[in-house]
Amino acid sequence: MAYSLTNENADETPGLTKGDLAVASFALAETFNSYLVSYNEDDYGELTKEEMETSMHRLRIAFIKIDSMLQAMNQQEDEMALKQLEGEAEESDENQDEETSP
Repeated sequence: MAYSLTNENADETPGLTKGDLAVASFALAETFNSYLVSYNEDDYGELTKEEMETSMHRLRIAFIKIDSMLQAMNQQEDEMALKQLEGEAEESDENQDEETSP
């Protein structure tokens, strides 16, 4: 199943947004941190130590994946913005050349 990622207002679109991914990333980090506190206190709740370690590993991997997606999206947006600025600068240069030509 493919999801369409947008940068629209999360309340106005059924698709995932960068904001949604940021919230998910934060939630994963907070969950991992609470597990880590419990793990360091040898309090595994209903889990075994191995299950707690596996859960923490999966949380860390999911966080890394989401964070990487956000970084890639930001890099892509930066590159697109740079290309747009370069295109506008070229258009401006062309317009100035036309104005100074006899």
